[in-house]
Amino acid sequence: MTGSQLMQLGLILGYGVIIFFLWHTPVLFPFKLITVYIHEMGHALAGLATGGKVKGIEVNPDEGGVCHLAGGSMWLVLPAGYLGSSIVGAGLILLGTSLLLSKIAAVLLIIGLLFALWWAKNWLSRGLTLGSMVLLVLLWWLKNGVGLPYMISFVGTMSSMYAIFDIYDDTIRRNVPSSDASRMAEMTGLPSLLWGVIWFVFSVGMLTGALYLGVRIHAA
Repeated sequence: MTGSQLMQLGLILGYGVIIFFLWHTPVLFPFKLITVYIHEMGHALAGLATGGKVKGIEVNPDEGGVCHLAGGSMWLVLPAGYLGSSIVGAGLILLGTSLLLSKIAAVLLIIGLLFALWWAKNWLSRGLTLGSMVLLVLLWWLKNGVGLPYMISFVGTMSSMYAIFDIYDDTIRRNVPSSDASRMAEMTGLPSLLWGVIWFVFSVGMLTGALYLGVRIHAA
């Protein structure tokens, strides 16, 4: 394994350790809200893709969120929050492997944030959206974006780990009646624990795959 590969692997693993130990501290609070936003955007995009209409998105100070949808296929909308967070997280980890890819990620995030701003239904959501866009622009501008890959990689790691932690806490460790897994259980007749395990395995696999491919990219 080359030095650049070790550096990339160490960066993501280091982020993971930091996130794990600071999980219950205020330090990660704004990043947790961002990942909640990504979760709700997953519901919104799945709703749009299946013929629904997004009425609004809210992110709340208690780290909860809600996506107001009219129509759409709940078969895809319900898992799209957790699984969307995992997919976005893995994608950002890969895009954070170089400055050029990080700039592409920043453009995609800003486009997504513009949609999120349109759908935002409370001031916390609007402030979070605007603040994220300003941060991305500043990181792009400062020293030609040298800090952008680190930010993209961190948000990707945070989104991936938040999905894993959230799935475990809401569906495996305990049963939260209002969780997406519980609603899937009501629709399918299959236990919410089963849905939680399926989504958990998927999310862990996405993070593991992103780590592997990120290291492989540095080998190219």
